[in-house]
Amino acid sequence: MAASVPMPHATGFPAEGRCSYYVEKKKRFCRMVVAAGKRFCGEHAGAAEEEDTRKRILCPLDPKHTVYEDQLAKHLKKCNSREKPKPDFFIQDINAGLKDETEIPEQLV
Repeated sequence: MAASVPMPHATGFPAEGRCSYYVEKKKRFCRMVVAAGKRFCGEHAGAAEEEDTRKRILCPLDPKHTVYEDQLAKHLKKCNSREKPKPDFFIQDINAGLKDETEIPEQLV
């Protein structure tokens, strides 16, 4: 009843404007968008050694993504996984209660 839509991997080619890296675990091509004139997205650029000789390393803040080694300092300033400054009114563990239940503040006695 439902019409079957042909998937890009069924033809053996990635979708137009998408990464050409084949993800074996998912049995499909990567769906990330590529830059103009490139075949692979930033994550899979290491798969194409002939296209780019710059080395990619894991982000020290979040190892789920990679970054060019020569741009690490710049990346650390804008990475979404970095520690963000707390507002002035924030107080750590303000509503956490007593650390030890036997400890009773003198104000309550």
